[in-house]
Amino acid sequence: MDLDNWLSDAIPKHSRLTDSVVAITKNLLEDNGIEFLSVTGRTKTIESVKEKIKRKNYKRPSVDMTDISGVRIILFVESDIIKVSSIVSSSFEVDLKNSSNKDRALLSNQVGYRSVHYVCDLGNERAKLPEFRGLDGLKFEFQIRTVLQHAWAELAHDRSYKFRGNLPDELQRSLYLHAGLLEIADKGFSEIAQGIDIYAAELNKSYQDGNLDFPIDSISLTEFIENWSKNHKFTLDDAYMHSELNELIRELNGFEINTVSQLEELIPENYSEIADQLGIETNIYGLVRDWMIIRDVDKIMNLGVKWVLDDPTLDPKTFECYERLSSPENYKRILSHASDNEDIYEMEDDDLG
Repeated sequence: MDLDNWLSDAIPKHSRLTDSVVAITKNLLEDNGIEFLSVTGRTKTIESVKEKIKRKNYKRPSVDMTDISGVRIILFVESDIIKVSSIVSSSFEVDLKNSSNKDRALLSNQVGYRSVHYVCDLGNERAKLPEFRGLDGLKFEFQIRTVLQHAWAELAHDRSYKFRGNLPDELQRSLYLHAGLLEIADKGFSEIAQGIDIYAAELNKSYQDGNLDFPIDSISLTEFIENWSKNHKFTLDDAYMHSELNELIRELNGFEINTVSQLEELIPENYSEIADQLGIETNIYGLVRDWMIIRDVDKIMNLGVKWVLDDPTLDPKTFECYERLSSPENYKRILSHASDNEDIYEMEDDDLG
């Protein structure tokens, strides 16, 4: 085989393959509700392929080189590695002979590089699609790691020359002790994540049974709102930011809403029907704040909130919702608070001018 001719044909194909697998993988993770830090790909250069062929003494490079295309998946918790492994196995053709679990390769008294590696191809059915023409049978490698496994790999394996090779005994022992701490932390975060999943499942069951006697926290709040929106067929924008969620909980507590049952009592009668009729689009923050505004605008605004009421002329649907669901006295106060912000809107207009 003419190596240069093979590489000049293989590298462009592998470049296409890498980009395709990254895109497919991101979609698969998102569709399955897997949170991830990153999915990245790289295609080896001609020089790096030649170097590995020489170093490994490969006799059949087109067969032996299984990592010209590489895709790295970095997850937040260790328990998700099993889920992602299952997704990979069901979505691609896995070459079990060349795949490995570096974690299982470690002895019980060892710590070190931990990562799951899968060698795959696209599979016969996917390779028949026009966008993947010419990529059938081409191998690529997945590396699946957690954030902490990645940190260790970057420090001790991939990047830092200081941690390579044999260190003096005392430094080597210290290095392994700290690697062990990372492994303990990894497992600890995974256990916490599993505990959160169990708590969320218990909340959902309790909500369905009519038990809402839970203190408001980030999980009980989001689970309740998701259940409410599903039950009322009310579509919410997906916009969860933990800093904003903490601020929303602070506002609820200041409004003397401390339990989920109290939050349910806050919901205006016929809110979902009227908001739907008006075509109101919002997210969890706007939804819950609208409920507080409709109940008592002075009470919420006097908490020193970090947002302002919109100009009624810019958001007439929301103000019509306020008018239809608020008491006449409260609606007058809503308009008063909105008018207090006119100077802000005028300043913004001046800045734009």
